Parts: sequence; structure tokens; C-alpha cells
Amino acid sequence: MKKIYAILLISLFAVGCDSYLDRQPDEPKTSKNIFEKRETTFRYLANVYSWTNNETDNSGQANYFEPASDECTCAFTGRGFRLMNNSTWQVSSAVYASNTYENYYKGIREASYFMANVARCPELTPAEVSEWIAEARFLRAYYYFCLMRQYGPVILLGESTADFTDPALRDLDRNTWDECVDYVCDELDAAAFDLPLEQPAVWYGRATKGAALAVKARLLLYSARPLFNGNPMYASMKNFYGKNLFPTEYDPAKWQLAADAAKAVMDLNVYEIVGENANAPYDSWKKVFIERWNKELIFAVQRTSYNWRVSTTPRAVGGRAYGGVSVTQKLVDAFAMSNGRYPITGYLSDGKPIVDDESGYTESGFASFKHPILGQTKPTFKMYLNREPRFYMSVYWSGLNWIGGTNRLDEIQLYTGGNSGPGIDGTQTNYSVTGYLPFKFQDITFDSKSAGSSTSAWIAITWPLFRYAEILLDYAEAVNNCEERVASEITGALNRIRRRAGVPDIEDVYPAAETDRALMNDLIVRERMVELNFENHRYFDTRTLMIAEKEDAGDVYGMNISARSHAEDSGFWKRTVILHDGGNTPSARVFSKRDYLFPFHQSEVDRLNNLTQNYQW
Repeated sequence: MKKIYAILLISLFAVGCDSYLDRQPDEPKTSKNIFEKRETTFRYLANVYSWTNNETDNSGQANYFEPASDECTCAFTGRGFRLMNNSTWQVSSAVYASNTYENYYKGIREASYFMANVARCPELTPAEVSEWIAEARFLRAYYYFCLMRQYGPVILLGESTADFTDPALRDLDRNTWDECVDYVCDELDAAAFDLPLEQPAVWYGRATKGAALAVKARLLLYSARPLFNGNPMYASMKNFYGKNLFPTEYDPAKWQLAADAAKAVMDLNVYEIVGENANAPYDSWKKVFIERWNKELIFAVQRTSYNWRVSTTPRAVGGRAYGGVSVTQKLVDAFAMSNGRYPITGYLSDGKPIVDDESGYTESGFASFKHPILGQTKPTFKMYLNREPRFYMSVYWSGLNWIGGTNRLDEIQLYTGGNSGPGIDGTQTNYSVTGYLPFKFQDITFDSKSAGSSTSAWIAITWPLFRYAEILLDYAEAVNNCEERVASEITGALNRIRRRAGVPDIEDVYPAAETDRALMNDLIVRERMVELNFENHRYFDTRTLMIAEKEDAGDVYGMNISARSHAEDSGFWKRTVILHDGGNTPSARVFSKRDYLFPFHQSEVDRLNNLTQNYQW
């Protein structure tokens, strides 16, 4: 078995993992024994969960979505995202061969096999059989969704329990986009019918009715967006059967379907925005990502925090601190000011920001500043003053102190020769290439220096795959684009998120947006970037909205880390094109029209007789 899926409490896996889970399930010994006992049947259900991709590792090893988005870049070398950022990846590149394709089809097969056999277990009640089938059905649909967000329409296998590499399947070609959407939505509806509204505390992380409906909501939102809704770029693409792989005409009704799907989650009345009315944004937002579980989480996994924290902790902290995952200047710019206005409205051709004069933002000089989380008072570049609370909980910059349990440092230096910056001799690679590190998911009570190299010593992190704030953002966007647009529904959803964040209501700051659909769309996209930063949304947002050619191409900016100090007059505090984007790769990114979707790997093209490759690949 490739891995064990970490459902939030260890008790799920106290049953362990035996060698039979390494076998193909149709081997005689496995098929004879697995479903005879409740315990082993349950272990097989855990195996179905195990194919969920590890989205906690944003360093470019386990997934590529963050370092291939415009909110992140990395110093680490030899990782596949650099090929994506330069549009030099090929159908033979290994960047997407396993984690993003093979493993999902393996999970689909495991789910189908489990569903076909679970009723054989004599120790399960009929109600348990129904619920466990629903869990596997949900996971199968979720894996299809993960494939679709990367590849577009894929091959649907129905109830087949054959391995996806079975020679008997070689003549298959991709189903159409709408066929895939209809199938996955039907599966999610069926799963939702038999899934519980909530799981007991000991089973947090297992599938629920809300999880099934949340996946449906995001899928239908993507389906309504330009990439999959009458995109002329794909109009001539047909599969082996002569069917158009993608919708050839724009269908405005898809926005209503997306709105209805998000509303179905809202109407469960199970989820909430943590701290919505508490007037304590720092405590409230922190709880979403630090607590073991809370009412905002819909579907989440708990994994060791090792992958995330070692790649986002500055080197000076010591221990397993590599600090190479970097926040881009664009993400820094995205956060609102404390008055609720977004300070940067765009960029000139030379990268110079277009500043909203009403925001109160400035890039001139220093002022005394006390960090609301880290606490120390010191002079700080005015760019970072008077920003909204989510900014201080998401972005870490040079000169701040560090708190990690009992391990405390007075100052982190992200410049050349500094304690966490590039080495003067050019040999040091564990540093931020932008002068910023992500601060989200950091727990200041945890001392990573003493945790060592064993991943079990690191505090587990609850990683949201779906949370309620996203559902509200999905709903706001969908309603905004419906033919019958209801402004109060849009602002009502957005304001629930903004109030928790401690910023004014959207209509109070941008009153014109209530009647301006385009302006409201821009504000929703910005709010998604801020609220959902580093949760693997931005990569897919820029692609499904078809803004990646603008947002994911060109120079990447940060602070001037080549400076030998971060003193006010050092030259550090100025927008600078970073030197490289992933090892020795040039910083200027290239985005081609083909890059909106992943290509099918050459091994699949060779294996399948009729496979239709994606656009321009």
C-alpha cells in the first residue's frame, strides 16, 4: 500500500496496515480474506481513502499547484513545477505521471472494488454497508473531480473493477466534459443520500453529506467558468466517437446550477464561519488552521506538518528549517488595507504597481510597528502597515522576530549573507527568493527546532480540502454571474468572510459593485486569492477563469534580497525581479495556451489506441 490516509484521529488507523493491502485486490488470497471480517473490511476502506493527494507539501515535491501559481515561487531545484512555469514540460515529463493521474485511477479502482464486495462482510449491518459504500462512492467521485480539474474530460470507467492499465480497456477514449460532470454529480448526489450529516468526533475527516455536496459545488463552478463553458479554443476537439469533448457554446444556466449546488451546502446548516461575530479576527482565523477540527471544515485531512513547516520556516530557526517556499509580491499586494480597500489595482508594463490612492497605501519610508501575533515592536517598511488581519497571519517578511515554542529569535534576516537569506558565496539554497515566507498554518507554540527529522515528532496539521468560506465564495461568484443577479445574496456571502477577517463590508467600500457585475467579479477573485491563499486554489482559479495568460506569465517580483542588509537605506525594500524561479530556472514565466490543461502522459498515449490528447500537446 502506497500510503495510509491520515483521517483526523489516529484511531482510524489503530487497526494497522497489512501486506494484503499491497496486493491487487483481485488476487485470490486477498479477495478470499479481506471481506470476511469487519476489521479487515474497514482497513480496505482506509486504503480507498489513501489515494488522496498530499496537498500539504507546497514545495513542489508532492504537488505542483502552489509553486506553479502566481502566489508562490520556490528556491528548491530539480522539481517539476519549474517545467510548468516555463512551459517547457512535455508529454514525456514525469511531473504529472503518478500523483496527478495514475494514483487517482488506482483510487477509483480500489473504490469500485470495495463497493462491489463490502456487502460480503457478514459482520456489517445493512446500514453500515450502505454508509461505507457511500464513502467509497464519494471518494471515487472526488478522484474523478481531481482528474477533471487538471485534464478536463477523462475516461469514465463506471462500475468496472479492472485496473486502469488492463489491456481490455485499451480501446477507450475520453468521455465528454458534460458526460463527466453529469456522472460525477450523480455519484455525489447518490453518496450524499447515504452519508451522515456529521461524523462522530472520533471519525472527523471521513466523508459526510456536506463533503459530497461541496465537491459538487466546486465542480459545477469550474464547469460554469470560461475554460469549460463554450471556450472557442476547444471547439473543434472531438473524441474517437465523434463527440465534442468540450461544450461548444456558452450556457448561462450553468451559473445557476453552480449557485444551487453551493446553496445546498449552506442549507445543511451544519457549517459556519469560525469567529464570524466574535470581532477577534486573529484568534478566529488562526483556529481554522490550527485547531484539530472546527465547524468551518467540510472535508479535510490531517497529516504531519513536517512538509509544510520545514519548507516555510526560516533557516536561522535551526533544526529542519529550509525556508525555500516564497510568497510572491503579487500575493503581498493582494491583501486589503485595514479600511477594506485593495491597495494595488494593477501593474504597468514595467511592473510598477497602480496604487489606489483612497486605500492609504504607501511604499515610502519606515514607521514603528508592533506585529499583532509576534508582538515585538520595531521599525517596519510602510508597505506592511495598516493591512488587514489576514495579511499578518499569512505573510512573513524580513526583520520580524520568530516565536516557535521556547525557541525565540529576535530577528530573521532574508537578505544575502543574512541568517536566513542566500549565502554570499552563492551556495546556499535554503532561502526565500522573494524576501517573504508563508506564515499561514504556522503554530507559534510549536518548537520545530527540537522536532528532529522524524515526521511523527511534528504536530499534525489539519489541511482543508473544502471549507465553508470557499462555499460562500463559490456562491457569491455563481450568483453574480446568474442572469437573475441578486446583489444582496452576493454581498451577504462575501461579508460573512470579510467580517471574520475584520474588514468592512464590501458594499461600504465598493458601493458601485452592487450594480456592476464585472467589478464584483474582480473583487470576488481578489477575495478568493486572499482568503484561500496557499490552499491550492489559485492555480485552478487562474486557469478555469482563463486569466492565467495574464496572471501567470512574465516576471516574478519580490524584495531585493541581493542587498547585504534590510536597513531602511540598504536597497532591500524595493520591488525587484527575482533572479530565478525554481533552482536555476529564469524568473520570467511563460504561459502557453496549451498549459491550461495537463497533457496526458506519453505512456497513456502509447497504451491507449484511441486517446485524444489535450489542446496543442
